[in-house]
Amino acid sequence: MHIGFPPLAAALLFCASAAHAADKTVHDQDNGFSLTFPEGWTIEPPSGETMRLKVKSGDQGLTCRVSVGRYDPQASGSPADPKAFIETDWSVEAWQEMVGAAFTSAVFSSDKLIRFPDGYPARMADMDFRIDDGNAGSPGHAKVVLSLRGTHYGLVTCGLTGDSVEQMKQKWAPLGGEAERVASSFVLDGP
Repeated sequence: MHIGFPPLAAALLFCASAAHAADKTVHDQDNGFSLTFPEGWTIEPPSGETMRLKVKSGDQGLTCRVSVGRYDPQASGSPADPKAFIETDWSVEAWQEMVGAAFTSAVFSSDKLIRFPDGYPARMADMDFRIDDGNAGSPGHAKVVLSLRGTHYGLVTCGLTGDSVEQMKQKWAPLGGEAERVASSFVLDGP
């Protein structure tokens, strides 16, 4: 299966509103998504062709990135019904093809079906990954959420890296719950 996600070039327009006193919600109307994160986090410039939002927890190192782009349900190998694909036809191989290919290595676990507030499906999983940068490499762990909706896709990755697997696990332990809370706040707007 091959699902093409050509980059979507669009300007960012953020309209922030408070979900409650300790959280901030960014709703990007131009790109059709929202994400809620703790008020003290910083918004940093996104990088890459499809990344639309990057927020960071400060010196703790937890970073959440939202990528969105065009999805062509008519492209060869694309599922005819993206909603049914996410709900019933999803597999670990789909995680690997659609998300894992961007990393030197990626292993997915704890896959589960979640739903946006309007009931539309998304998939959530844990991802152990490795990023190689020349002679050095960094192991990492993330909570990821992906959905296909209409003619666009959305992916949020909340994770961190360490100098070693042991260090990464120590850093993740106190932040895992917060990463899941932020990742699960992701909503991909309807068409």
